[in-house]
Amino acid sequence: MKGKTIRRWLAAALALAGAEGAWAQALPSGFPSRPIELVVHTGAGGGSDLFARVVAEIINKEKLLPQPVLVINKGGGGGAVALTHIAGRHGDPYTVLTVAVGIVLTAYLRTGLDIGPDKIQPLALLGFDSSALAVREDSPYRTVKDLVEAARARPRSVTFAVASVGGAGHYFAYQVERAAGVRFNIVSMKSGRDAVLAVLGGHVQATTENLSEMLPQVEARKLRILGVPAERRVRGVADVPTLKEQGFDIRLGSGRGFAAPAGVPKQAAAALEAAFEEVYRSAAWKEYSARNLFEDVYLGSAEFSRLLAARQPELARYMHEVGLVQKKQ
Repeated sequence: MKGKTIRRWLAAALALAGAEGAWAQALPSGFPSRPIELVVHTGAGGGSDLFARVVAEIINKEKLLPQPVLVINKGGGGGAVALTHIAGRHGDPYTVLTVAVGIVLTAYLRTGLDIGPDKIQPLALLGFDSSALAVREDSPYRTVKDLVEAARARPRSVTFAVASVGGAGHYFAYQVERAAGVRFNIVSMKSGRDAVLAVLGGHVQATTENLSEMLPQVEARKLRILGVPAERRVRGVADVPTLKEQGFDIRLGSGRGFAAPAGVPKQAAAALEAAFEEVYRSAAWKEYSARNLFEDVYLGSAEFSRLLAARQPELARYMHEVGLVQKKQ
């Protein structure tokens, strides 16, 4: 059934689409005819990397595409390296970006490079990865209020490790600063995994990265979660209060999805979108999503595009307010 679904999408797109430049002329009816390169904007081991590898494994194991999907890491520059790579692959249906919504919408503002949202074609969003504010298990901070009060008493004395400045973890920390009227010391790492390791090693006091990256250490009683920025308590860590319960009206989550370079042929985009939808419907994805406490949401290309457009002004304002980009005069 899975193969039939993808072939049906592809056949419909081929019937509707005309020639679309060199890629369309060269694209064989059996797309893809060679491996797909799945680009991750961080180093190995972080939430985006793990997400990409799980999706690639499902596609490859269940043969949702006739060619394998290969994950490559292009970390650096808070996503700028990966986005520059994608921007340089205009029209290439064999290169796909693993999307963390915040990174896609902030990297181009911070760098001034021509790597904005117009350089990508959203394909699908498979869910929202919950974030969490965590400290080491032996930390003196037992609540978010404890941590905030320490920062209020001594500005910038509380250090947060985040995967990247301008990323989802940094945005979370910024929201706490803004709500509480305090300032933290922010340290940028190579990945969310490295941010967690920095807390475990006692090099920093806290992190605001993805809950899925923290779970093994939480279960081993090496990390303590102080709060989650969700509308309601998160299944699997239901004993942890939300930020809202603790007096901070903060609700966040990292949208996880995929995008192709702008200008890809319609038939190729349709085939890729269909494959990602099949991933979302698979038992393997449902198990991974539940285990990592993802919010169960699927958005196709059109809906995903609307989500990115709606989030762009909000995140642009954040980038200006924290001084990562200057307002144009």
